[in-house]
Amino acid sequence: MLKILPEDYRPYLEYLPDLQLCINIIMTFTPLFSYGSTCYSIQKRQTSVGFSIDICCTMFMAAILRIYYYICSPYEPTLLRQSIVMIFIQSILLKISLKYRPNNYDPELLNPLPVFENELNLRIPRRLSSATLEHESYWRGDWINSMELLSLDTLKYIWGYFITYFNQGLRFFDVYYKRPFNFWQWKYERNYWLFITWFIGIFGILTIFLKDNLIYTNIIGMLGLFIESLLPLPQILLLNRLQSVKNFKIILLLSWLCGDCTKISYLLYGAQNISIIFLIAGLFQMSLDFYIAYQYLKFKYLDDYQTNKEVGFVESSDRRNQSISEIVQQMITPSSSEIEMDDFTEKHTDSIGNKIRSSRSRSRSGSMIV
Repeated sequence: MLKILPEDYRPYLEYLPDLQLCINIIMTFTPLFSYGSTCYSIQKRQTSVGFSIDICCTMFMAAILRIYYYICSPYEPTLLRQSIVMIFIQSILLKISLKYRPNNYDPELLNPLPVFENELNLRIPRRLSSATLEHESYWRGDWINSMELLSLDTLKYIWGYFITYFNQGLRFFDVYYKRPFNFWQWKYERNYWLFITWFIGIFGILTIFLKDNLIYTNIIGMLGLFIESLLPLPQILLLNRLQSVKNFKIILLLSWLCGDCTKISYLLYGAQNISIIFLIAGLFQMSLDFYIAYQYLKFKYLDDYQTNKEVGFVESSDRRNQSISEIVQQMITPSSSEIEMDDFTEKHTDSIGNKIRSSRSRSRSGSMIV
């Protein structure tokens, strides 16, 4: 860059702001732009329907753990300042979201989580299911067939447990189901702030006594990154449940994607003391944000296009099934609105003609009297 500029202009570069400093400032205040627009949108629409307040919980815990991780193992100061700004904007967002939540919200009306054992019995072979009273024998007359059947059922058994645990964990992020102790589904606002206070206090005390412990440092670091990487998951499940993006603003999605790109670029080229764990968590979060982008395009444009296409196909098929005489009759027969308009025009014309004739007769009679 310096070689391209003439030598006479190079001294003026000293008056330009430091590029690294500008990038650090942008990274610090990125949460204000990302979630500030969401606060404005909710305030303007007077409703938080379509926005998952689980995002606030996720970012609160991730930012708090990141601050405590900095105390134990200092990293890039810009990310620390970003965490502080994140807590500030999430406090405002949570306050506004709870204020404009539907008045009839009641967590007791949510569906309970499915029973683990019942779901597991649907996914494993009936020979291993606890719901089966009579279990079949695995002996098939020879050892080869018997061991093959036993091995296959063992794999299905392990896979059934994995899928069941995965679904149960995924439902924890679904606002449709009632969580244990109504976690982050409370009816009253004070419970949310009370949880945040306890979370800060408990991990603060642990950090004071265990800040020199390497195991504790790694635990809170990994936990914070894991929680933050799951940020888009509640919104994904909410949009999938609603099958609509009516109240979900595109500006929030764009801010997430831009934030992901900025974060990944910063971790790759701008930061100096960053672990590979930060990069992996950032890439995973970006993949979930791209899935939200797919949901937005699908529910916003693709489904509407398919619906309009089906409606147009039905209308065209109905028209193809009509005979030529029926089509011609529809073309030459006026509609009800046209008939009403013609009647109104005729009546209006007749009334005007009557008024003109009556005025002429009065003028004639007046002239005869004179």
